[in-house]
Amino acid sequence: MPAKRPVRRTAKQQAAALQTEINKQLAAYAWLQALGTNITAIGQTKQLSRRKSIQAEGQKLIDIGNALQALANTAQSALTLEQGNTASNNLNALGNLLQAIGNSIQIIASNES
Repeated sequence: MPAKRPVRRTAKQQAAALQTEINKQLAAYAWLQALGTNITAIGQTKQLSRRKSIQAEGQKLIDIGNALQALANTAQSALTLEQGNTASNNLNALGNLLQAIGNSIQIIASNES
C-alpha cells in the first residue's frame, strides 16, 4: 500500500485552523474561569458559618477559586493577543489581564490577614 502524502493547506486554511484551535482553547479557559467563580462562591458561603473550621475551609476555597480564575484569565489574555493586533483584541486582553491581577491581589490580601 503506498504511503499517503501529507495534505498541503493554503495559508488561508492554516489561519482558519489556527483560529479554530485558539477558539477551542478560549472556550476551555472560559469554563475553567467559571469553575473558579463557582468555587469562590462556595467558599464565600462557607464563611457565613459560625464555626471557625468551616470559615477556614471557606477561605481555602476562595483562594483556590481565585487562583483558577487568575490562571484562566491570564491564558485568555495571551490567546486573545494571538488572534491578531486589533484594538478589540488588545482591549479584551487588557481586561483579562486586569481580572487576573485582581484575583491574584485577592489571594495575597487574604493570606496577609
